Amino acid sequence: MMRKNLILSFVQRHLQLLVSVASVIVLSRLVSPEETGTFSIGVAIAALTHAVRDFGVGNFLIKEAEITIQKIQTAFTVSMIIAIVLSLVLLGVSVPVARFYGKPEIATVIWLTTLGLLISPLSTVNLALLLREGRFKDMFKISIASAFANAGVSIFFAWRGMGATALALGAFAQSAALVIVSNLLMRDFAMYRFSLSYWRQISHFGTHMAVSGVAEQMGGRASDLIVGKLVGFSAVGLLSRSGTLITMVQDSMQSSVMPVILTSMAEDTRKTGNILPLLLKSLSYFTVIMWPIFALISIYAHDAILVLFGAKWVGASPYTSVLCVGASFAVMSSFTSTICNVANKAHLLSRYSLTVQGMRVLLVAIGAVMTDLIRVVEMLVLAEIIQCVLAFFCVRQAVAIDVRRIVANCWRSLVVMALVTAVMLPLSSVLDYPALVRLIVVGIAGVLAWLCAVLVVRHPIAQELQIIYGHIAGRLRPT
Repeated sequence: MMRKNLILSFVQRHLQLLVSVASVIVLSRLVSPEETGTFSIGVAIAALTHAVRDFGVGNFLIKEAEITIQKIQTAFTVSMIIAIVLSLVLLGVSVPVARFYGKPEIATVIWLTTLGLLISPLSTVNLALLLREGRFKDMFKISIASAFANAGVSIFFAWRGMGATALALGAFAQSAALVIVSNLLMRDFAMYRFSLSYWRQISHFGTHMAVSGVAEQMGGRASDLIVGKLVGFSAVGLLSRSGTLITMVQDSMQSSVMPVILTSMAEDTRKTGNILPLLLKSLSYFTVIMWPIFALISIYAHDAILVLFGAKWVGASPYTSVLCVGASFAVMSSFTSTICNVANKAHLLSRYSLTVQGMRVLLVAIGAVMTDLIRVVEMLVLAEIIQCVLAFFCVRQAVAIDVRRIVANCWRSLVVMALVTAVMLPLSSVLDYPALVRLIVVGIAGVLAWLCAVLVVRHPIAQELQIIYGHIAGRLRPT
């Protein structure tokens, strides 16, 4: 069942990624770096409150051994109260923030984001219940619908010359699509009755989750806010676009893998109380896929950005190459939140997040004071390295894991990445073709090199590939 869910979730996320890539290709030619920076800063302000918005409600419903209608109604009520309070806060700060940065458009971005925040409780509980029940086909429908809504609305209004506002309208359309489609699929409106029966349980769990969420958003958005003030809006746009390729890869993998892993770990915890075997297996598979991808992006960043975003964004390519180093370390810390949630160690996650993100903000500020974007990027990489180390100590307190077991499960992934890099790096100097042709050749050669490397080192994922191939061949074989 887990393999089937992973495949379905993987297909879902990559169709969604395809829509996102097509949208980015068009929007990069319609929206300038300065307008992109304006949108990024507006979203960064709103994101700080969005972290509190969820209050761990979704994870609470997923991890609970027994779910009741009273718990569901309490979760909805808590989400709605928080959404209303945070919306008032956002409306209050929108104009002062816009004046601080000297950009009236920032206020508009925050207002539109606030509308998305207000309606979000109408989808939060639905999505958590669908995930808990393993209804990944329905999750597939919701995700694709929201992706098309975001892309379509953003492109239309960007074409009309609305810049940062167009991107904000697209984000609101995505939130609205989540609400509409999830409710059409669930059709259980009894959950929307107000109740506070289990508010103490939710608030205890949610407080730690909210602290962790705010810390992560502050760390993640700090670069936009600080760089925007000290270096400039165009620098924010370049920094944002330099991480777009990496974010797309992370989202396509983490958003497809993590929900399945979370559901499976929660089920294992309820049945056996042991999540370590699944963690080690997931880490082995995740690294063997992500590390070679980041190596290829780092080598061919210039071509990828030129093809996807256009010539005006090629200045972001050196930053993308450097950020890939940090992204490789981030792979190792990506399971921390899931493990702490499933192991019912939310207090560990809140302390970890505060420490990690406080350190990230400090490092970004140091880089921005130098008024050089490459220094900010280098500090972001250093932050990922430190976070990887801190993540290990956090996870070790939640489950019985040590460095030797991690090395034993990941060394083959490292060898696969080295072999793929050894093949693809010399190829970059041989392929004297237009960027699009180079990327096509690199994509095909990279997949072939990866498959050969996986077989040579006998990586465990090879067995999964053989099983998947057997299923596909069986379906295609004439009866």
